[in-house]
Amino acid sequence: MAQDADSGISNSEAFGDIVVIARRREEALQEVPLAITALSGDALKEKSVQSVEQLRDVAPGVNIGAQKRDEAQFYIRGQGPGVINAGQRNFSSVATYFAEVPIPVAGPGIFFDLQSVQVLKGPQGTLFGRNTTGGAVLFEPNRPSDDFEGLVRATVGNYDRYGLEAMVNVPFGNDFGGIRVAGQVERRDGFTKNIISGQKLDGRAYESMRVSLLLRPGEGIENLLIGDYSSRDASGSSAIPRAFNTDAAISPNVLQGTPLDPFFPNVPMYLGTGTSRVSIACLSAPMAPGCPAFDPTSPVPVPVQIVGQALAGGGFGFAPDAVINGLLAQQQAIGIRKIAYAGRNYNRAQNYGITNKTTWEITDNLTIKNIIAWRGQRTDEGNDYDGTVLPLIAQFNVTTQDWQFGQDQFTEEFQIQGSLGNSFNYIVGYYHEKSKPAFDPAIPSSTFGSFNTRLVTNTDTSDALFAHAEFDITDTLQVSGGFRYTWDKRKASLAQVSTATGACVLVNPQSGAVQCPIEYEAKFSEPTYDATLQWKPMDGVLLYGAYRRGFKSGGFNLPAPRADLQSFDPEYVDDFEVGLKADWDIGVPLRTNLAVFYDKYKDQQITVPVAIATTGIASVAQNVGKATNKGFEFETSIVPIEGLTLSGWVSYLDASSDITLPGTPAIKGRQTAYQPKWKYSLTGRYAIPMNDGGEIAFQGDFSYQAKVNSPDFAAPPPINQFPSYEILNARIEWNRIGGSNIDAAMFATNITKEKYITGGYPLYSQIGFDSVIYGEPRMYGLSLTYNWGR
Repeated sequence: MAQDADSGISNSEAFGDIVVIARRREEALQEVPLAITALSGDALKEKSVQSVEQLRDVAPGVNIGAQKRDEAQFYIRGQGPGVINAGQRNFSSVATYFAEVPIPVAGPGIFFDLQSVQVLKGPQGTLFGRNTTGGAVLFEPNRPSDDFEGLVRATVGNYDRYGLEAMVNVPFGNDFGGIRVAGQVERRDGFTKNIISGQKLDGRAYESMRVSLLLRPGEGIENLLIGDYSSRDASGSSAIPRAFNTDAAISPNVLQGTPLDPFFPNVPMYLGTGTSRVSIACLSAPMAPGCPAFDPTSPVPVPVQIVGQALAGGGFGFAPDAVINGLLAQQQAIGIRKIAYAGRNYNRAQNYGITNKTTWEITDNLTIKNIIAWRGQRTDEGNDYDGTVLPLIAQFNVTTQDWQFGQDQFTEEFQIQGSLGNSFNYIVGYYHEKSKPAFDPAIPSSTFGSFNTRLVTNTDTSDALFAHAEFDITDTLQVSGGFRYTWDKRKASLAQVSTATGACVLVNPQSGAVQCPIEYEAKFSEPTYDATLQWKPMDGVLLYGAYRRGFKSGGFNLPAPRADLQSFDPEYVDDFEVGLKADWDIGVPLRTNLAVFYDKYKDQQITVPVAIATTGIASVAQNVGKATNKGFEFETSIVPIEGLTLSGWVSYLDASSDITLPGTPAIKGRQTAYQPKWKYSLTGRYAIPMNDGGEIAFQGDFSYQAKVNSPDFAAPPPINQFPSYEILNARIEWNRIGGSNIDAAMFATNITKEKYITGGYPLYSQIGFDSVIYGEPRMYGLSLTYNWGR
């Protein structure tokens, strides 16, 4: 039974009519034949969403792996961030957009004055700017409205949290447009303490501002200019060690690039010394306890004698086993909210951009739209990746350069939208994107006691022509489809120099020669296309079936350990999806949305972290053949009595390789890393209207995520997995207190103090340590909001 217009309350009134732009024009969520999870700005506030990683718990089919606090790497339907490698820009399987423009990363400071967050699932290679095989996440800010309105919101919470958010909207009158200014400031102490330095890690400190100017200078002409800026200066993330592998060979040649290299070209170094290995420290301190005896009268230099004995004993060890085991025991004793190392972590960043959207409605059947944008990103950070006092892997800015890394991006998109009669709609357009370094990046790091600076540059250009059309066969049956052709050009270089001397220390693994820089470039071009058939058998019910062809650009490995690994090819996916979107009248409003998908991947790109002498950790990407991802997502909402809304979702994902490729994560039948098979969430909200016009509302959110595999496929159990977890949040609101413009709220997240892992550096097999980043502990607080013009 479809939604009956004569019932007491419609589904759109009960659940809200969220507007989405999945087909590059504004449409109601329930009218789009595509699996979409959309959350309005009010819903984000009610769920206390303040960071990107929280989207994991509110959207089915979405997961997040993080290596930095508040900077999430999205996974949708088993597809994730793609290749993260030195010298080249990451082309993620899931693209992130702000105001329809691709952005490098969605970090803190974006969750204010938002119209909505829209998660589009499946390949988005036809209508959106960047090709993706997994999906897209759209952050849409509020536009200037025709009302004089605003708000001021103050928030306080535990861990000395305090924040301030403000917005003012001023219309120009006579339908000429308006200006909207919004900003947010947030501070919170860290919840992980470094017991050596006293620093509180995992804190939050940022300021963000957004100015939107809307002008309507003539009939049918609209211009929207958005300027946004955010600045972060936080304490950085904590990496908590949970295991060490003393038998991990860190490098095939610890002496590569040194004067001893020609004599000892293949000396391995291990994390622990074991019983017969020689400590690497003996090369510089041969008299240290535990070092092998040497003959001071021999004509052979002492370091050479020690290397000889190391060869006979199985190689070098980085630190004694007893030391490593002691550090692990210490960490287990102090727990996951404390850490012990000498350095001070930090995370500084600036992100800013200017976006201009011009729309000219020439006639009722023809509209021209242009989106032009420039974005800049600057980062500087300090991280100790292993979380110990040992100088294993760390990154700190020890140069005079203000920023370690900076990237500028320019995009231009031109669209022609129109219709022929009442049954045919179309969009044709052109997209151009160019990303290049803002300056010469310099990223200092400490790799197993060696201080080097990595110099990386990359320039990427992407151009595409696209077209999309929708044809109404009958009043209830529609067919739609699109085609796009993309041309990508990629160029990157990598150099590595001694931080102290500036001398080149980068060894080309293929030639064995010291080389700065190593440079690669490549071109990729591919078509993508899709077709959808939708049917509305009755009012409020939409059935659809869709096929989509997607591709993700190829790239290169810097440096490549072998000639055949110098570059990797594009990744392809054939996506099949059937779905149901329905509003039912069962006496009360009920909404059910279901999507079932089946994805076949060809030449799937995977990465394996390896240690390359003098370079440190490098991710080597390659194409592994075929993979299959399949599953479903189901969302539902019901209003059983007036004021009470119950909603929930469940998602299932089976994502694994179809083949086994030794030495890689491609293991037949093994679930892709960071991908839970099952996730579900339940939400209840009860709003009680008051006689004075106010409202009191109670809300509870519960979410569950099953265990996931770690990216370290070769690690033994339980190190090769992250456990399942459950999160419980609650919120109490008193809106329009006494009929006034004041709202108050109390909120708490992770009420049960669940200890769960969100990401980290699982390098047990490749490097010898496994360190992880834990999710936030219980957080609670109060907010007070003053609105006007509401």
